[in-house]
Amino acid sequence: MKQLQHILIFTKELHHPLISKSGGTGIFYKNLARELAERGIKVTVFGSNKKSVDFTEDGIRYKFVQDYFRKNKLTELIRSLSGKFKNLLPLHYSLYEKEKKYLTQELQFFIRKENLSPDIIETHDWEGMSLFLEELKIPYVVRYHGSWNVLAKYFGYERSLGKMHCEKQALPKSTYNIVISEYSKIVNSELYHVKNPKLIYNGIDTAFFSPSDSLQKIPFSIFILGDISEQKGAYTAALAFREVYKKFPKSTLHFIGHTGNHKEKLLQLTGKDASNHIVFLGRKPAKEFIGLLEQAEIMFFPSKGENFSLSLLEAMALGKAIIVSAIPSFEEIVNDGENGMIAKDAAEFAEKAQLLFTQPQLRKDIGIKAAETVRENYNIEKMVNETITFYQKIVCRN
Repeated sequence: MKQLQHILIFTKELHHPLISKSGGTGIFYKNLARELAERGIKVTVFGSNKKSVDFTEDGIRYKFVQDYFRKNKLTELIRSLSGKFKNLLPLHYSLYEKEKKYLTQELQFFIRKENLSPDIIETHDWEGMSLFLEELKIPYVVRYHGSWNVLAKYFGYERSLGKMHCEKQALPKSTYNIVISEYSKIVNSELYHVKNPKLIYNGIDTAFFSPSDSLQKIPFSIFILGDISEQKGAYTAALAFREVYKKFPKSTLHFIGHTGNHKEKLLQLTGKDASNHIVFLGRKPAKEFIGLLEQAEIMFFPSKGENFSLSLLEAMALGKAIIVSAIPSFEEIVNDGENGMIAKDAAEFAEKAQLLFTQPQLRKDIGIKAAETVRENYNIEKMVNETITFYQKIVCRN
């Protein structure tokens, strides 16, 4: 039986100081690459970035070429203009297809130049990165972190037409697919008719994210982790805090994440008095935000839609009492009143926050159960082991 030896990760995001800022997908692939390498599997990471970078770290080769549109400024101008006019959309779509072709050709050139023989290529769903990967004659896996089509149709995000076009062309062709939640399986089957997807929940390093009693909690504090936006539920949180503050005038609301242009709107929604109790902490590296979260008494996750949430797992692993919005992917993880609480609107977020503030033992019990849930079901070892098993089956078929 042929053994799995080499994985190539093909991504537009990677969490690393030398590479442009990334979100959850970038963190995921940084962790996956590290864990695979620690198990003795050769790992190469290839993608695109604002600037080209090429380095080796901890035995992993990272090669990122310059982004297609940044490299071709005239093409970037045409791309921007063509997306604004209906009669120019065919041109707009073709430019995005050329971008995917460019990335695949650069990957093929890199593989040949370095004499690489990856057993499998893994890539993400968003932007349709896999559009031309079949040309490499190497089995590839698409992991469905959350595409633009899903974000637009189910979560109300602004549409990115060229990226959505490439996803619609690429994803129905994929033979090997990984979904990260039951909800992800449902929506991607509806949109792309995904073939026989394998469910592998994301996992986190539960040794790194573990409860500690060394830091004193801020009394009546509510924390939110993640970049601030309406889709992530920031306005819901502000309205809820306005009601919490009326009953608990010492309460505070802390945002950890990029503020964007939402600060004034949030202050307006909370009202004059409560707005003085909002703290904007900005983006923080993992080691720093863990220390901040340790000080939280409760945490809000009021997102309007998620395929899955690593931030939620991180908060639960730290033993936080969490309140989440009533969306399917959260409801897969949280049992209301046991390892967290579920709220359908701002009024319920406020009501359940007030309950947790008045019942410290309930708050503690929920936090303990939350940490147990992540350790047992959503740890990174489990996720990587299931991924390797899936990879090995693919290798044996090819």
